[in-house]
Amino acid sequence: MHNVAVYKRPFFSTYTTSLWIRFLRFSLQSHKKLEADLDKAGLTPPQFYVLATIGYAGGLPFGEIGAKMMVTVSNLTGIVDRLEEKKLVSRKRDEHDRRVVHVVLTDKGAKLYKNTIPVFESSASRIFAQLGSPEQKELSALLRKLNQESPAT
Repeated sequence: MHNVAVYKRPFFSTYTTSLWIRFLRFSLQSHKKLEADLDKAGLTPPQFYVLATIGYAGGLPFGEIGAKMMVTVSNLTGIVDRLEEKKLVSRKRDEHDRRVVHVVLTDKGAKLYKNTIPVFESSASRIFAQLGSPEQKELSALLRKLNQESPAT
């Protein structure tokens, strides 16, 4: 039988790599919790994000939704198709530019959006409950800083 080497030090050699793994683990775990809560409303997280994005803005051109959600048009097409099948959104051609397609909430979609906001907020509150308000604000500031475009090096 061969002995397997056991390393006392972390597998990764840099702290930033370990930090990335912690961040990714948190992201995946929190996404699963959110997914379970939104499933009760019959939505996936991406479907909810589309509803929330257009619900907040009152309808948007297809491309703007993709840019705000940072998803490709092909991914967004599938999400919007499923929302349209559920009669939660509809596509409307722009009156001035027929190439532009707006996605708007239907009455059913608007109602679901409004009813799902508290579910989403409750889920987010539970995800961050271990952090006090000052820590949440600090984390928010750090994430905002990381999300800013860094200058080219």
